[in-house]
Amino acid sequence: MSSKPWSHRLPSWGRYATTCVSAVICALIGTFAHRCGAMDNIPYGFVLSMLLLFLSAWCARSRSGWSGLLIHAIVFSAFAWILALDFIGSAILVPVGFTIPLPWCSQYVGYFWLYGVLVAHLILLCMPQRWFVIE
Repeated sequence: MSSKPWSHRLPSWGRYATTCVSAVICALIGTFAHRCGAMDNIPYGFVLSMLLLFLSAWCARSRSGWSGLLIHAIVFSAFAWILALDFIGSAILVPVGFTIPLPWCSQYVGYFWLYGVLVAHLILLCMPQRWFVIE
């Protein structure tokens, strides 16, 4: 019996499919949760959403290497940015650009989320491969 997780034992198409599904699910959860606590200037939702993003992207890179991280970055970013657009229904899930006075964190957490998604993937891209090995 192998000591690697089940998703690491799949064929390459299965690993990429797992990466895509986890990216979509984590982007959906992160986009809904990133504003929690922002009105009180305690952005615990943003912190938890970024932690979820880092864990999902770390698993993608450890499962499939550079290509897995690239696929994760494309799918996660595309899904998060599509959810941020206002053409999906009438609700805006990532509000930015306020003209009324709001707490600082509430005004900017949407920007931090959308651009943080890109920065997080770049950070994981720069880390050495040995940090992603599961034996």
